[in-house]
Amino acid sequence: MSEAELRLWKSHAMVEVLLEFACSAMKQDDIAKALARMETLHTATYEGWQQARKALADGQAAAG
Repeated sequence: MSEAELRLWKSHAMVEVLLEFACSAMKQDDIAKALARMETLHTATYEGWQQARKALADGQAAAG
């Protein structure tokens, strides 16, 4: 995944969260969940994705 693909994914994921928020009667817990998802999307970075990918590969190598 390139940085441009990550930005595109983040944009699509944000639209999905906003559509879910706009198209339903949400309770307080639902609003908190939507806000947490938005915050996670906002803070996702290409470097963070690379680190997570490396950690996953290292864990699989250690297990295998």
